[in-house]
Amino acid sequence: MKLTGARAENYLKSPPPDSLGALFFGPDQGLCAERATALAGQFSDNPDDPFSVTALSADDLANDPARLADEMSALSLLGDTRLIRVRLSHERPGAAVAKILKTLDARPETCAARLIIEAGDMTPRSAVRKAFETAKNFAAIPCYADTQASLATLVKNELTDLDIRIEREALDAFVPLLEGDRRLARGEIEKLALYKGYGKDEGAVVSLDDIKAIAAGAGSAGLDDIIMDAMSGNPKAADSSFRRAMDSKITPPSVLFALQRHLTRLHQAGSLMRVGQSADQAMGSLRPPVFVMQKTQFSRHLRIWSLPALSRAIAQSLEAEKQMKTAGSPAEALMGRLLMALSSYAAKRI
Repeated sequence: MKLTGARAENYLKSPPPDSLGALFFGPDQGLCAERATALAGQFSDNPDDPFSVTALSADDLANDPARLADEMSALSLLGDTRLIRVRLSHERPGAAVAKILKTLDARPETCAARLIIEAGDMTPRSAVRKAFETAKNFAAIPCYADTQASLATLVKNELTDLDIRIEREALDAFVPLLEGDRRLARGEIEKLALYKGYGKDEGAVVSLDDIKAIAAGAGSAGLDDIIMDAMSGNPKAADSSFRRAMDSKITPPSVLFALQRHLTRLHQAGSLMRVGQSADQAMGSLRPPVFVMQKTQFSRHLRIWSLPALSRAIAQSLEAEKQMKTAGSPAEALMGRLLMALSSYAAKRI
């Protein structure tokens, strides 16, 4: 059976007694892992006990598909409920696994264990997905990326549990940074909670300044200044930011990596605009989306830098990377020269 929305959440909180297991699949691997862990806790009192849990991989099942049936029917030596955890990184054993699942579903009395499978994105034609969706005693639960509304609820709930309040403006700026993976989102929320002292100070409130401070970390914030100044055509400001970064022990390769990432994201957004998207739509389509406090500068860069110019800039950055990797190369000088070239070009385009 296929479960989505509230039905999926209710299943995770209280799976039916006759449920034999579930498949978690979809592009959000963090959400797959989170839900699989939650269900494991419902199925077993010892979900982390190696004596109660058998872990199998896709390769294990490709080499010996019958092992799944054997493990599902094997009784626990400790008298508790055994768990079979499978990470299905590919579907080479898909047909064999689907056949075994149909047999287990038809004869649930033969199952002494519970099955949890984590997989990536699966098409509707997937044999394993079809077997779970049509089964009576197994569940298929898709794990798609959170919406901004669900992420906002997650942030507020997690912070409220720690007696931390977040201002609306700060929440609107924070949520776009969390899109794409539930595991990474929780990590960023944890970072924010740590920054605010886990609510130890009474009346702790997250402000927009707090989001700006933790969004990329202190070092990355310095990198952002360098890249934004250079790509905006401010050579003096870019050089000044670059010198401060070198004095604070930020390495030239770190600056180059940040520059290449920005160039790549600009190129992706420019390509989307070429096929009809607006600048706002293109920026919103990037993952993660452009940070709200950088949208004005990012939009400006899209006006200054054409796709051919961005392609040349990316090529120049790759050449600089190649030179930096040469033993004894003047990495700082190479990076500074590249920044000046890019900022000079942008200045002429303003």
